[in-house]
Amino acid sequence: MAIAGKILTVGRDHRDLILRLLVALPGGYSLAGLGGVCLSLWLPLSRADDAMAGILFGLVIWPVVFIVSFGLSSVRRLLAGLAGGLLVLALLTIESGWRP
Repeated sequence: MAIAGKILTVGRDHRDLILRLLVALPGGYSLAGLGGVCLSLWLPLSRADDAMAGILFGLVIWPVVFIVSFGLSSVRRLLAGLAGGLLVLALLTIESGWRP
């Protein structure tokens, strides 16, 4: 959107969009997958119910991460939040006794 006094930088906008896509797609997928595994290990249900809850959790998390990636003001904040979330989920998953 053109605003008076603002110089449009088309190349930078395209680069920002591509960076956000490259972070949102694999980063959101990994966060959703790790979150599903973590949730399925921590829930006190049967194995089938744990797996189903983990899958459904992942299906909810990935679009949320994708939407948030375009809502944040900078790519650095996006990377920091995604890395922090992955670290917390990895530590919780390892704490529950899961070994890859």
